[in-house]
Amino acid sequence: MMAKLLLPRTLALLVALFIVGCATPAKPPVAQGIDPLRLGNPKAKFTVMLRCEQPVLHIGAPVRLDFQTAAPGYLNLYFIHSSGQTGQLLTNYPVRANEPVTFPPAGGKKLRYAPDPPPGAETFILAATRQPLNLLGRADLKHVKKPRTPVAELNLSGPQLVNRLRGALQQRPPADWNAVSIRTPLLSSTGRP
Repeated sequence: MMAKLLLPRTLALLVALFIVGCATPAKPPVAQGIDPLRLGNPKAKFTVMLRCEQPVLHIGAPVRLDFQTAAPGYLNLYFIHSSGQTGQLLTNYPVRANEPVTFPPAGGKKLRYAPDPPPGAETFILAATRQPLNLLGRADLKHVKKPRTPVAELNLSGPQLVNRLRGALQQRPPADWNAVSIRTPLLSSTGRP
C-alpha cells in the first residue's frame, strides 16, 4: 500500500524537476582567469591562445607559458606582477600560423621569468599583430643601461600598460590584431598565500 502512494509522488516530483530543468537552460561554465582584462578582438580575422602550464604559480619558480596564433605575425608577451610591476617577456617574436610557441623559447637559456614576492596573482597578456608592434619607448624601460635580466622591466603600472596596449592596438585595422590575457594565482614557495 505504501509503495502505491510513493510511486505517484515520486513520478510527480521527477516530472516537476524535468520541467524546471528544461525551463532554465544550464549556463555554460565560466573558465576562471581567462581574458580578465577583456582584450580579445571580436573583429579579428584570427584567434590567439595563451595558457599557463602550471595551474598555480609559486614565488621563485620559473613560469612556462604556451601560446599560438592562427595567423602569421608577431607576438608580444607582457606580465603584470602581483605587486603591480610590469614587464615584457617577448618583443615582436615572429611566428607562422598555428605554430606552437612556449615561453621561455627553445634555446633561450637566459630568458626566463620567475615571479618575486608578494603572493597574489600574475596576469599575462599576449598581443598578436600582423605587423610589428612598437609600444614602448626608452623611457618606459627600467635598467636601460645595465639590464638585470633579459626580461624587460617597465616603468608602467598595470593599468598604464593595458591602456597603452589597447590604444596602440585600436589604431590598427581591426582584422590585423588580437589579444588575450590570463590570470594565475601566485603562492609563496611553501604553497601558502
